[in-house]
Amino acid sequence: MPNPTLLERHPLLVNLTGEQLERVSRAGDVESYNPNEQIVVEGSHGDALFLILWGQVAVHRGNQTFGTLGAGEFFGEMSLVEPAPRSATVTSMQATFLFRLPHDALRDMIAEDPNVASVLLVQVVKTLSERLRRANSMLSSVDLLADWLAGSMV
Repeated sequence: MPNPTLLERHPLLVNLTGEQLERVSRAGDVESYNPNEQIVVEGSHGDALFLILWGQVAVHRGNQTFGTLGAGEFFGEMSLVEPAPRSATVTSMQATFLFRLPHDALRDMIAEDPNVASVLLVQVVKTLSERLRRANSMLSSVDLLADWLAGSMV
């Protein structure tokens, strides 16, 4: 069981009470990965949420990298709703420490204390909203570039 102080600074968990944080720490495990080690593989069963405590990971399909995530971020959030096949592969880019929170343990914890779900889900939605804003901004930039290129070819 990881020490709750390892987790208390993670943005996803900062609004939990001490007792809730203790429950979360008992529900999961800290895992370590060497550089270039696959953590999850696209299509595999997604049954856990991963909090990045230290290090950096790449989110990709084959050779196409969609993004990198570092300490204070998370992946596997879809497993909060239901276990499903992973939509991408995640590979460590350097020595990385993660907190793995299994879906079943989270479900049990939520049954004991529904407020945990509220706190976690609000933080997840905020993060997903920010990711969506960044993606929209990138798409807008690509759209402007395409318009400019189309205009310069006429």
